[in-house]
Amino acid sequence: MARARSLATAAAFALIAVACAGGDGGGSGTEPTAGDASAAEAAITLPAAQAEVVEAREAGEATGEDIREETAGPVHGGRLVYGIEADTANPFAPYAALCAVSCRMIMRAITESMYVTDANGDIVPYLVETESASDDFLTWTLRIRDGIKFHDGTPLTGEAVAYNINLCRYSQQTGPGYLGIENVWGEGQYVYYETSIPFATGPGPASREQGCGFMFSPAWLETLPNNPMYISPFSPLSADERAAGLASATGDPSAPVGLGAFRFVEYTPGNGNSFIAERNPDYWRGPNGITGENLPYLDEIEFVVSVDITGRSNGLKGGQFHIIHTDNADEIAKYESDDDFVLLQANNFGETHFSFMNVATGTNPVLATQRGLDEPVPMDPLGLNIANPLVHLSCRRALAHAFDGERFVSERYHGLVQVANGPFPPGSMGYLADSGYPSHDVDAARAEFAQCKTDSGQNPVTFGFNSTNDPFNVESNELIVSMWRDAFGDEIAVTIQPIEQGQYFGLALAGLYEMMAMRSHGGVDPIEQWLWWNSVTALPIDPRVPELASNVGRFQDPAIDAAYDVIRHNPDPVARREAAEEVNRAFGRNVWNLWTHWTLWGVIANPRVQNLTDLPIPGSDVGAFAVNAGAHHVAQIWCDDGDCQG
Repeated sequence: MARARSLATAAAFALIAVACAGGDGGGSGTEPTAGDASAAEAAITLPAAQAEVVEAREAGEATGEDIREETAGPVHGGRLVYGIEADTANPFAPYAALCAVSCRMIMRAITESMYVTDANGDIVPYLVETESASDDFLTWTLRIRDGIKFHDGTPLTGEAVAYNINLCRYSQQTGPGYLGIENVWGEGQYVYYETSIPFATGPGPASREQGCGFMFSPAWLETLPNNPMYISPFSPLSADERAAGLASATGDPSAPVGLGAFRFVEYTPGNGNSFIAERNPDYWRGPNGITGENLPYLDEIEFVVSVDITGRSNGLKGGQFHIIHTDNADEIAKYESDDDFVLLQANNFGETHFSFMNVATGTNPVLATQRGLDEPVPMDPLGLNIANPLVHLSCRRALAHAFDGERFVSERYHGLVQVANGPFPPGSMGYLADSGYPSHDVDAARAEFAQCKTDSGQNPVTFGFNSTNDPFNVESNELIVSMWRDAFGDEIAVTIQPIEQGQYFGLALAGLYEMMAMRSHGGVDPIEQWLWWNSVTALPIDPRVPELASNVGRFQDPAIDAAYDVIRHNPDPVARREAAEEVNRAFGRNVWNLWTHWTLWGVIANPRVQNLTDLPIPGSDVGAFAVNAGAHHVAQIWCDDGDCQG
């Protein structure tokens, strides 16, 4: 007997909106409804409630919801320019793109996902209309909403969804996330999953508004030269079929064809350049769609890459941008007292700032078993990581003990963020007040460091530390290194290496680093992190046969593997929570990552820009989650008088 999946995540939510007075401006717009054709007046905003802001932020419950009262509107019209923090590497096919927050903002504009996260923190169907599972959770059946079309006119069917999912299954980059799923196919408006092990949480966590959850036209995907059907060793096609497909694959992966509120116009890569998309007149939630709504309101949206937060902020103040995002709490603090802009803050289900450490060494027997090999897979066959001292636990513990988190968040983040002790922030499943992670203790750090020198055979202990080239991030990592030098003197030698963010994560996936700063692991359910932390996705470092490992640190932890067997396959919420807590403790014991702080995101806008985050979900009384790991929806945004500039 089939039953519907319910993935509930308990969470409390609090508004953080420092709302500001808006200016007058010209321009004109048309009401989406015929009832009121008058020009919209400036929205009345709420006063800043600093005590509530601090309370919600410190509890990890800030959602970024925009609750300004609208006196008139929404209206159609306007061109919105959004300043984003980075370009995207390998754009924009979901099985290949290294899709961080800026990429996810673009994706949310041009296409939609199978599932979305609602304001309660639940992962709920979106393009999917209904879902059901067999009693043993080995088969899943999804019904896809009927009447939706991609921007090229291709209908959204079960076959189209299955094609998207199978490309991600066959991709060497994203495929490990689908281990255990044996078959996916579509018929009419239905999609069917067959699995070899129970999937108690269903397709939702892997199919929400990020990565492979986003749907693209199969007609476009079939034209792409990086299509896994043509180039992946896991493709089910014959050699002749692959060759024929590749021979005719002349499409452009950076010119995506989605089904979202806006359709692709132009993309120019690089800092200072942009992605432009225009209003989709056939949007499924628009006047010509299936829901009877009037989305989107904007005529055009442009995402402009501005890597330096100072330049991004100045662009907002100078009118170059109408809205920006940032995880720079130093900059967020400046806008808390600036009445000329709207500031939304969000940290609920947020990301963690930390540093990966490349621990590739020895062999990987779990990977060998998964690949059907008789011998364990060597993790570093060329010895590229052999001199990295961070493969030794003593070195990792020494660095963790020497890090003064309270000083760090005070000096770099105005005390607006919390020191992290693990991957799960407060309010998330798996969070522990005491995870066992090494606390700041210089004496303990020096004792561990003495062992580190012995284990590594180095004095000074030497490694490279990759950082994105954002000046603020470089300075933040310089402060961390200075703490290590204060503790260990000239017996440690660390070189910071700034790298452009669009290319940054590619080096991590390839394993071409020793330590690198990162912001990641935001999500509403710990199952979303399995791809990052399991032994099967800890792949070798071998440029001769390059493999991109989602387990970037390339660690192997049997306790984490066992815990994820429960998290992925056991429907009992208590068992899943306890398993997530064990994952947290395993990170504390083995210091696979060096945690710094839990992320606070700011979305900052000209007050003419309205309804930044409140997207309704068709058929639900609960809207979409406002800001999750820095990303929010854009179809619902409108501007006073249909003019974002004023």
